[in-house]
Amino acid sequence: MGENNNIFINLSDVINNTIEGILVIEEGFIKNINHSLLEILGYENKEELIDKLATGILIPTSKEKFIKYNEKLFQEISLITKDGNIIPVIIKIKNVQYKDKEYKMVFILDLSELKEKEKMVIRQSKLSAMGEMLSMIAHQWRQPLSTISTMITRIKLKNEINKLDKIFLDTILNDINKYIQYMSTTIDDFRNFFTIDSKKELITLNEIVIITHKMLEKTFLSQNIKIEIKDKKLSKLNLPKNELIQIILNILNNSKDAILEKNIENPLISISFNQNKKEQKIFIEDNAGGIDENIISKIFNPYFSTKNKKNGSGLGLYICKNILEKDNLGDIFVENKKNGVLFTIIINKN
Repeated sequence: MGENNNIFINLSDVINNTIEGILVIEEGFIKNINHSLLEILGYENKEELIDKLATGILIPTSKEKFIKYNEKLFQEISLITKDGNIIPVIIKIKNVQYKDKEYKMVFILDLSELKEKEKMVIRQSKLSAMGEMLSMIAHQWRQPLSTISTMITRIKLKNEINKLDKIFLDTILNDINKYIQYMSTTIDDFRNFFTIDSKKELITLNEIVIITHKMLEKTFLSQNIKIEIKDKKLSKLNLPKNELIQIILNILNNSKDAILEKNIENPLISISFNQNKKEQKIFIEDNAGGIDENIISKIFNPYFSTKNKKNGSGLGLYICKNILEKDNLGDIFVENKKNGVLFTIIINKN
């Protein structure tokens, strides 16, 4: 081996036993690589990669993406294995000097397992909400089903007394069809929400809030909870619609639970919007009395729940924060106001 291949030879045992993959690069060429990274990439020995361009295994994203991990910020890129598979990873780069030469030491952590666990946790969070969703569908369907039943009864009565004319029948069948179409649309809204893979689409935050409101409206009205939407024109963004619906649903349901638990008179949830050059914001404020100052800083922690009597999982708000932070999509904050709590959802434009 040449001198370059013996870089950091005194630390080789440490480097080769780290969980992270480690790559040493000089002017874009690979000069050393540890065992962990070889295993991730599927190579048997480092000689297959030494003095090759690092871009042969490191694939940067089209624009720089960062992810929070253990409260630190890392760049997210992909690796290409010997077999051509793409692996999501996070990296941290350090500039080092050795014998008057400049090197870059790249620390690489495989995200494959974490990404799968993250998908599973988000999926579990959605499934835990399914019971409540079915209740919402029942509320959405109850009135149209009752109306359709009444219309069918009217048709039968008219038929029994031989007064079933064509104009009446056409009119009532058209009305029945409208109710059936409404019910079909409702099912599509809920079915789309439960799809496993959420694709991004060009949509406004206003539209996402309106979709969410439609899903909740009947349930909230049945409990005399008013949702007031203060609309504002926002530009369209490329957004993961289902994930954002999940976040807003979670916050609104938390407000509903607090309102019902505290028997709030004239319950109101207010939703408003704002935007600047860098970000858009959704403000969700209720009048449910707020959150105890001793616990408000903990509500985004995993498995922390204020719903002990209701067997809350404590994953809801943690999932919300995780969704927003995972691709640098945005962030979420909470604060107590005069009569209740205010959640601020921030969505980055870039």
